[in-house]
Amino acid sequence: MGNTNNKYKKISQEIVNVIGEDNIDSATHCATRLRLSVTDRKKIDDEKIEEIDEVKGVFYTGGQYQIILGTGIVNNVYDEMSKMYDFENVTKEKMKENKQGRFQKALDC
Repeated sequence: MGNTNNKYKKISQEIVNVIGEDNIDSATHCATRLRLSVTDRKKIDDEKIEEIDEVKGVFYTGGQYQIILGTGIVNNVYDEMSKMYDFENVTKEKMKENKQGRFQKALDC
């Protein structure tokens, strides 16, 4: 079981290393995606994020950088990230309040 936690810890660290700890304002997740509010979208190398184990894709919408990890993985990565870093924890509702763009609702989990 310890190896499983180490796997999610490693994924979390790799994500934060690529995005930059100081570039992440807040974090939350839905059923399949890690949702990060970032300071500077241009600083993120999507290809490096997509090379991380378990990452199925990324996109940026409504002011959020979203990393698709899948059910059962995203919550574990988020939990490890919450233990290691002090990002503001925001609810999905709060993220929605900060959304930009009219198609955001269709993209919600």
